[in-house]
Amino acid sequence: MDWWDTIGNYMGFLADAPALAVDMAMHGPNANHVGYDLAFGLQASATPIDVYPSEMSFAEPEV
Repeated sequence: MDWWDTIGNYMGFLADAPALAVDMAMHGPNANHVGYDLAFGLQASATPIDVYPSEMSFAEPEV
């Protein structure tokens, strides 16, 4: 399958998370074996996935 087709297919599944779609297309599992099933499972999941966290802090928590 053409590289652009693979990215386009993942973008269809993960339109709200384009960076995740590109990462799965470039570095994820083989699209034809498990990749598309995994992307569909992420799309259809009732549990939200925080792909883009607002801010990360490495400071010690206040006690």
